[in-house]
Amino acid sequence: MASKRAKKTDYGVEMDMTPMIDIVFLLIVFFMVVTELSVQQAVVILPVANEAKVEEPQPDQVILVVNVSFDKENKQIIQLMNGSPLTPKELETELKGEVAAHGKFEDNPNNPSGKKLSTLHVTIRCDQGADAGNIHSIFGACQKAGIYQVSCSAINERLEDPYSDQP
Repeated sequence: MASKRAKKTDYGVEMDMTPMIDIVFLLIVFFMVVTELSVQQAVVILPVANEAKVEEPQPDQVILVVNVSFDKENKQIIQLMNGSPLTPKELETELKGEVAAHGKFEDNPNNPSGKKLSTLHVTIRCDQGADAGNIHSIFGACQKAGIYQVSCSAINERLEDPYSDQP
């Protein structure tokens, strides 16, 4: 009689990856929820104004931020929403493009010509060491673009010297 050999089966160790994948997806969702999504702003040392007020934007309000700050060579630059540095003429062109893209206008009761004005809001964040001429040119660019709701950023009080080299 032929002897039958017992067939030896090799049972490998397998790991179910489903729970691990579930945990990874839960971690991804957790970090997406708790991560603060914010628009980075240029480093600007705002001037102090005793009467500075915090204005909360309305839900339907579109606010463009124009930064006047200094580059690495300590040269003054103007940026629209942290874009590349612009000249006042380029800023005017960019603002006109934003007005056209926004497309919401309202009547101007103070202007008999009937020209409609944009409902965009512009906030100017200007470093306290920057020239006032930059703010003047930004106001002029807003006027030429048809934006009349313009405000300047400031802070109520300064707790430390912003120009000190100490940490």
